Amino acid sequence: MPFPVRLARGLACCVLAVLLAGRPAAAQSLTNGALRGVVLYAADATPIRGVQVTVEGSDGRGVAFLESDGSGHFIAPLLAPGTYRVLAEQVGLQSVRVTGVVVAAGQTTSLSIRLERRPPPVEQVDEIRMPGLSAGNSLGHMLPGNILFTGDRHRSVTDVSRDVADVVRAGDAREGWALSSGGQPANASRLWVDGIPEQLMRHPGAPGEPASAPLFQRDALSQAQIVSAGIDAEWRGYPGSVLAGHTARGGNQLAFRPYATVSSGSLAADTKDNPADSTAISFQVGASLSGAIVRDTAHYSLRFDYQRLQTASPYPWEADSASYLDLPVSLRETIGSIAQDSFGVSLPHAVQPAMRTWQGFSGMGRADWRFGRHDLTLRFGFADWDEESPLLLDERSNLAQAELQSTDLSGAFSLTSNWQSAANELRIGLSQSQRDWIGNGLPATLLATEGVSFGGSAGLPGRFQGRSLDFSDAVQFRLSRHRLKLGASYNILDYEQDYRYGAAGVFTFGGLDQFGSAEGTFFQTVGGGTATPRISTAGLFIQDSWAASPEFTVLLGIRYDRQSLPDDEIQLDQDWATLTGFRNDFVPEDTKMVGPRAGFVWDVQGRGEWIVRAGAGLFASGMDPALFAEAALLDGAIEVRRGIGTFTSWPDAPASGLAPTLGPRLTHFSTQYRNPRAFKGGLGLSRTFTDGTALHVGGAYYHTDYLPRRLDLNLGGQVAETQEGRPVYGTLVQQGGLISPEPASNRAFSTFDLVSLIDAEGFADYYEASILLEKQLAAGLSFSLGYTWSRTTDNVLGQRTLDPADQLNPFPEGLNGSDWTEGRSDFDVPHRAALSAQYRAGANTPFTLGARWRFRSGLPFTPGFRPGVDLNGDGAGNNDPAFLDPDAASALTGANCSSPANTFAERNSCREDPVHALDLRASVGLPIRTADGSRLWLFLDAFNVVSSETGIVDRALLLVDPDGTLVDDGLGNLTVPLVVNPNFGNIISRRNDPRMLRVGLRMDY
Repeated sequence: MPFPVRLARGLACCVLAVLLAGRPAAAQSLTNGALRGVVLYAADATPIRGVQVTVEGSDGRGVAFLESDGSGHFIAPLLAPGTYRVLAEQVGLQSVRVTGVVVAAGQTTSLSIRLERRPPPVEQVDEIRMPGLSAGNSLGHMLPGNILFTGDRHRSVTDVSRDVADVVRAGDAREGWALSSGGQPANASRLWVDGIPEQLMRHPGAPGEPASAPLFQRDALSQAQIVSAGIDAEWRGYPGSVLAGHTARGGNQLAFRPYATVSSGSLAADTKDNPADSTAISFQVGASLSGAIVRDTAHYSLRFDYQRLQTASPYPWEADSASYLDLPVSLRETIGSIAQDSFGVSLPHAVQPAMRTWQGFSGMGRADWRFGRHDLTLRFGFADWDEESPLLLDERSNLAQAELQSTDLSGAFSLTSNWQSAANELRIGLSQSQRDWIGNGLPATLLATEGVSFGGSAGLPGRFQGRSLDFSDAVQFRLSRHRLKLGASYNILDYEQDYRYGAAGVFTFGGLDQFGSAEGTFFQTVGGGTATPRISTAGLFIQDSWAASPEFTVLLGIRYDRQSLPDDEIQLDQDWATLTGFRNDFVPEDTKMVGPRAGFVWDVQGRGEWIVRAGAGLFASGMDPALFAEAALLDGAIEVRRGIGTFTSWPDAPASGLAPTLGPRLTHFSTQYRNPRAFKGGLGLSRTFTDGTALHVGGAYYHTDYLPRRLDLNLGGQVAETQEGRPVYGTLVQQGGLISPEPASNRAFSTFDLVSLIDAEGFADYYEASILLEKQLAAGLSFSLGYTWSRTTDNVLGQRTLDPADQLNPFPEGLNGSDWTEGRSDFDVPHRAALSAQYRAGANTPFTLGARWRFRSGLPFTPGFRPGVDLNGDGAGNNDPAFLDPDAASALTGANCSSPANTFAERNSCREDPVHALDLRASVGLPIRTADGSRLWLFLDAFNVVSSETGIVDRALLLVDPDGTLVDDGLGNLTVPLVVNPNFGNIISRRNDPRMLRVGLRMDY
């Protein structure tokens, strides 16, 4: 029987079983939460039976009407995420309304209400603010709406990473969710909105590049969560973390909330960040509109925005002094004059500060309709934007006049049904995301001695698109003390990728002298087309939540997923198969993924004051579509041109005689390839206090297996050895400060270039300990202080570079009997902190003062050589570690490095300086109000008032001496002329997020 038929029959049986159950279901949902509470006498803390409990929305509308049972408990299942008020009243008792009760999706908020005896009549209601704790099984960080609406440097929901210490932010001028999370690169993160997976795409060839989602704006959300280890079996496998957003729904009252902001890059800007004194005028305008179609029954919410953000940038490189023809010169002026005089090319934009512009609009609409026991939601949104001179990983060129064109579309349908005997959640989602990276017409050009690049990027151009249809259904019911949930999911992804590294050509020159004489190397990939794989994933899950006691709940679940990959996208290269016996068209067959989950929640004494949470599970993720597309593209149709010599045609590609076509570049999977799988375990303790303060302490351990790694099957054998003992695999040639192999001299089969075998031998270990102290008040001082310590080790290289060859092990036969790649991860950032505080006072004319400070450790790096210098001749110009002789080892002292002397540097044994920044905010409420209670606010934001210097660090510990000579004794022994780099560890290209003042008006509460 076909798998989809078996899945449908199983789901039908589950629904029938649910309908036969006999008690109300409680919340086990990714999109809804639950509120559980206990009502006690204030005097002796004994339970009270029969208290009328009304759960009210922010507009005062009652959304749940309950009554406490014999133990004083009540529960409201399937509440939409948001902030609620809870009214408890009974004759003879003082009525109490608890405000600021936050209900989080996928979790159960616990609340303890104490009532005092009071003879009737009771003429007033006492109001207290005592937020409950989230007691569900999703181990993560919840961000309520009031946090989302403040300090929004960028309006996308991905910008909330500025407010937390859970993930590793870029720390420079790049905008996006995170560099990494859970020890995994940016492309391992996921975005879910309203329980539906959405596209989170930037440049798939750059796994460490943070991605943004302007379609989902902060003011369109009621809540966001960072789910590091979602124990609920409904969560599908994910290697990093999930940013889960929940869009806001309309209320009974008409609410129109416009906003407008304006800022200038010339106000309070640092001269180093804006040397051209650009005005960099930016503005944002938008509005949201919500209200009732049918009061208490149908509601709508709409929003739109338009933004034009300009960011002035510094010079492409920090230092301007250089040497040309043995004379001191200006690097910027000399590059421009050489280009003009020697090649007849004007380069004003390539050597001057670029104006980075982000311009686009987005809109979203949502409609909710409640009929009987059913809630129907429809949502649709779109976004279209362009980025001029965008940032991309550690690209040292300013990419002036390059462009990123992006569009996002998203639609969703959900139907939630809550009968007395069962509950069901059906969700269907459609999404499309497209990224077109357009080059500026210049090839990437590197100067090895100076360590700078200009022109274009080897990562451009590229076109990437993903279209997804997602279906999921979950049914749940309750039997005695058990809450059972089971369901299914199905996802179809149509993915397109038209990209090959180096398509526009890459020129590398030894330095200014060699650029002037046009002596260098050339690399280019030619040919190819578009890969269009269709990848589908079907899943089933079942779990049981057992209430062992009113305070202790155990969750057990298991998830099964099966991914289907196309078997006709990768074509066989018969020449390679004949030469080696390896088939490049192998498609991994082990796509079955099983993920058991287990956890518990202990609500100590059932009062919601102390919560202990723990959980563990296996999370098996599917094939990265970009990796599969690479194998489909590099199946023999794309060939490589390489040349070494004099290229007077720059910036145009040289003639075929100077840079001949060597042969195809292949990528194929190992027959033992398996999809990545992660074990995640965590423990958390939360404590709430009566003044609204909450303390959260947690720890976690993640171990990820079967991460893809790259091996070169076409690397020739060792032919020589340097004076350091470094193995060399090709015939090396020196051109000034550049050393590279003769084309094809390092190949086992000269008719092929790099042949990448993708195996599943990678692993990562991630340890984490965190603390979060927060206090949220309507007036007075509110604050949030988070700190995370973590450690990450792995054996996966090149996750922060564009060149696939940089993912190769520089010591493929091992180093001193061990694997050099095992060590500190590229994303090991041990210390992260985020502090935000706000003081609010006043009634008729309220005002607020706020501050936000964020800090993280610097990123690790390996001391090596200039980009382009390939000292071992393996074809990778950015993966060779330096040898630490006494002179080199002494230079490590002032650069946050730790490595033993007289050996090759350990992987990532150095660390950049820490990154920190301070933002300030002030606002005042104007005497302009609307019927729904909104007020017009005037605010002033100051971003990066105090910040560290951030940018690309000079990682070259050693330089090739351009005045020296490479000596080959003819016996396989090479002497390479090397000198210590005096600039090692300093910033070579500044990337600061610049200081900025922004003034605006906003209609808000």
